[in-house]
This record gives sequence, C-alpha cells and structure tokens, in this order.
Amino acid sequence: MNNKHISVFTHSLHQLLQIICKIDLAVEGNEDILFKRLAEDMLPLIVQAEIAASFALRACCPIAGVKTSTFVKQEKNFQGIKLQLAQTIEYIESLDNSKNDFSVTILDRAGPIPVELKADDFLLEFAYPNFYFHISIVYAIARANNVPLTKGDFDGKHQYPEGFSFEAQ
Repeated sequence: MNNKHISVFTHSLHQLLQIICKIDLAVEGNEDILFKRLAEDMLPLIVQAEIAASFALRACCPIAGVKTSTFVKQEKNFQGIKLQLAQTIEYIESLDNSKNDFSVTILDRAGPIPVELKADDFLLEFAYPNFYFHISIVYAIARANNVPLTKGDFDGKHQYPEGFSFEAQ
C-alpha cells in the first residue's frame, strides 16, 4: 500500500480504538454494550468493529501481495477487540510498500455476492465505504446507549466545547 491508503485505514482504526476505549470507560467495563445492535437485524457493536478491521486487511493485504490476515479474537470482550484493533494497525503499518500492486484484481464478497474489482476500484467503491459504514455503526450504537462521544471521536478533527449544540444556537 502507499502511505496514503495505509494512513486512511490506520487513522480511522486508531479513532475506532479510542472510541472502544471511551465506551469501555463510560460503561465501567460492563460488556453488555458490545452485544447491542442499532436495529434487530443488524450485527452487534463488537462484530461491527471486527468487520471494520477486517475491511482494512481485506484491502491492504492483496495490494501488498500477502495473504489476507485476520486478528479476530475468540474472546468477545473489550480486551479482545482492543487487541484485535491494535494488532491490525501494527500489521498494516508493517506491510512493505515496495510490493504494492494496484493493478491486481481483488476477489471478495459483498454478503453472499462475489465482488471482483481492480485494486483502486476495490478501495474506492467497496473497501472504504464498508470500512466507514461499520465504524459509523459502532459510533451510532454507542451514542444510542448514551456513551458521550462527539464527531471528533469519529474523525479526530472536530473539536467542540462540552455541551455544544448547533441546535441550541
């Protein structure tokens, strides 16, 4: 991967890891929130986080010419998801940029449907949208369960004073 694509994934994975840490702190270690869903037919928070990490690997590994790795943990708890995210970030950052091949065709699945796209198209049309979708769902589940997160927790850029509201102005 070139540094730009790696940094897209690692920046947001760092943000996701911080969100998970804030959730853990807010719920004082009560892991029930990890199994909350935004809607009945959607996957729980912990699986949404696992899938986000998986999308980063599903994009970075084939372009770097290595077998797609996974760091999903058997333990479905805060410790396990934090470790998975940290190991995913470390692994992606370790990939050899000199082996990047953006001409490769990446074979994947969108649910039950096969997806076959050139690397650039895979990133732009499939990996990035799905990556951000799953991180957004983690954020939404946390907010729906009264975890005090802001847009800055999601993107690492926005900063608002405590209690700020556009609607209150």
